[in-house]
Amino acid sequence: MRTPPSLPRAPFRATAPRLVRAALVALALLAPACRRKTPAAATIAPTPTPASATRAPSRADDAGYDLRPAEKAAVDEFLRHRPELRPAVDGDHREGSESSGFGPLYGIYHPYFVRGDANDDGLLDFVLAFVRRDSDRQAGWFSVVVFSGRPDGSFSAGGFLEREISLADGDLSLDRDAIVVTPDVGEDLSRRYRWDPAKQRHVFVRDDESEEPASTPPSQI
Repeated sequence: MRTPPSLPRAPFRATAPRLVRAALVALALLAPACRRKTPAAATIAPTPTPASATRAPSRADDAGYDLRPAEKAAVDEFLRHRPELRPAVDGDHREGSESSGFGPLYGIYHPYFVRGDANDDGLLDFVLAFVRRDSDRQAGWFSVVVFSGRPDGSFSAGGFLEREISLADGDLSLDRDAIVVTPDVGEDLSRRYRWDPAKQRHVFVRDDESEEPASTPPSQI
């Protein structure tokens, strides 16, 4: 019986080394690409937020005055909308000022806080100065605010009388129906504000009653 002829075999011995070499070359080419890192996405720096906007508002209790509950509520509400301010305290008065001897004269003396009827309506009002929280302790910029009393015992939201003025050597006072702002108690120079019923606000007036009320003095004087 005749043996059928055998089929030709594939030359595995010759092909296999070529396949191995081709695979090694492909791996060598792919390796650097695999090692490359994808560039990180560009990050955008956040916009800086003012420190005064991130800090909690000051409180009426921070001033150390013997404020009544309705007065505290009015001051806290005022500060809630103005976190850049804080109540001025006795310690904001510059050391060595002539008002340092006012304590024995007045009994209780606070340079930046005073009560009285500032608009001649028979109700108790109060005037309080505030200081920028980012200003220098010995030379801060002060703002004077009036809180008018209401028949129910509460107070108005507070209105600015003067903004960012120099008051480190001065004080606030009430002279009958006038609010008196004295920038420096060592000098005989004050600014007076009286209530104008027609305008429903305090207006700056001169000492000479014959003269017409002048405009409000500029800030930072």
